Amino acid sequence: MISKIEVIDVACIGCGTCWVACPQAFKEHDIGDDLKALPTGGLGDQHIMRAAAEGCPTLAISLIDEAGVVLFPSEEARAALSASSDW
Repeated sequence: MISKIEVIDVACIGCGTCWVACPQAFKEHDIGDDLKALPTGGLGDQHIMRAAAEGCPTLAISLIDEAGVVLFPSEEARAALSASSDW
């Protein structure tokens, strides 16, 4: 069960998918000329939060359970993206 959301600021491209899909858990944050996603501190429906995280094109969203285990994305997925990206 998801109990915490983290967003990697430098990885977020501000596409808006997460805050449109799940405004209970994500909000847009205007930082100058860029928009970034921020967790609201609240949680939404588990399935919708998962779908929002899976829809993130840069895997900037981490879903964490109450024990601190990262439920999404997998370490392999993040490593593959990191190897192909330069942020």
